[in-house]
Amino acid sequence: MLLGFKRCMLFGALLVVCSLTRAGPLEEWLVPAASELSWLDEHRIELSARVQAGLMHNDNGSDNVFPTGFFNINEGFTLNRAEVLAERSLRSSYKPRVGPFPGDTPDSWDWGFLIQGRYGEDFSRTYGFDDEWGINQDGRRVWILPQWFVKAYAPWGGGTTFQFGTWFTNIGNEIGAPVDPPSPFYSHSYAMLYGPSKHFGGLLSTSLPVGKKYGLWGVEVGIVQGWNNLQDNNSEKSLITGLQWRSSDMKLWVDFESIWGNEQSEDGIVDQRPFVAVSRHNDQLFRQFHSLTVTQWFGEERDLRVVFNAVYGEQEGGDVVAGPGNPPGFLIVEDSQWYGWNISLLTAVSENLQLGVRAEWLKDKDGAYFLLPEGRYSALTASVAWYPQPWLRIRPETL
Repeated sequence: MLLGFKRCMLFGALLVVCSLTRAGPLEEWLVPAASELSWLDEHRIELSARVQAGLMHNDNGSDNVFPTGFFNINEGFTLNRAEVLAERSLRSSYKPRVGPFPGDTPDSWDWGFLIQGRYGEDFSRTYGFDDEWGINQDGRRVWILPQWFVKAYAPWGGGTTFQFGTWFTNIGNEIGAPVDPPSPFYSHSYAMLYGPSKHFGGLLSTSLPVGKKYGLWGVEVGIVQGWNNLQDNNSEKSLITGLQWRSSDMKLWVDFESIWGNEQSEDGIVDQRPFVAVSRHNDQLFRQFHSLTVTQWFGEERDLRVVFNAVYGEQEGGDVVAGPGNPPGFLIVEDSQWYGWNISLLTAVSENLQLGVRAEWLKDKDGAYFLLPEGRYSALTASVAWYPQPWLRIRPETL
């Protein structure tokens, strides 16, 4: 099956979406008392807010605009997210889930945290936590805490960080946040949909103390509950690994991340998506996913970059078949694989204007994804990102 390119119309233009993102320090929104700001500055606590909304339409005869968001698939107005973040950043030359950066390695310990509250339709909920809130049982928009974790820095090796809690995944090119990088496009790639969204557990990240002429090297190892889970169905955890390399001039980045673990769903509970496999005999069903991302910046001003991402995943099948009325492949009963690639070209035309093009292809060999049948999926996306103000981004986009 080949899914054709989706051409969408907005006010007569060939656009799939027009999104608006508003972000900035929370004091610009709420204007708290000066004494409160002084206390926050003293303790290095940053409060910020973001709002992202979009208007989507297509001309293919249906109202489905999947995969523009996490699970919001209907055309029309979409409030993706209205969220508030409280963060105490680490003093470190390593940014967890992103990688090592040049500069001196701090020689003292440090700690921090992040709490993120969100209301909207990008409901990357954590199974066993905010998906169970009564306020979220009905309605298109939900209240969630997509991230909440503590973090610490130790002056070990080339600099080491640790974080524990619920956090957006470090696996893949897009890691869940509406910032650039990693997400210059409003719509999401198929590769992101077929990977994990977030995890509950711990992640250790460290810079390797190698000579600068060999570039910057980083390694990450995590022990987590699995994919998007606070509660797991088995006593085993999943393993995350990551290897990162940056050229000495920071113009070439290479990232390879993986996750391995038993990820079967409990019989009668199918909320642990996007891959659902169940065993009548409580057999543990293995899943693995791998992502390779290569990013190259060009020009003295780094105003042109090319990003290539390739993914491979596999889920062991169960022995419980979906009942009548469920979509094909809703329950995975055979060992299933999916793999694909996407490539993006992004260029800054001026200080406040960026153009982007993304081509992608993915094959779901056995129909593993719970919302899509087996087949080959391809798309071509063009985007314009305009910043009339530093805190405001407007992005018309066509698929």
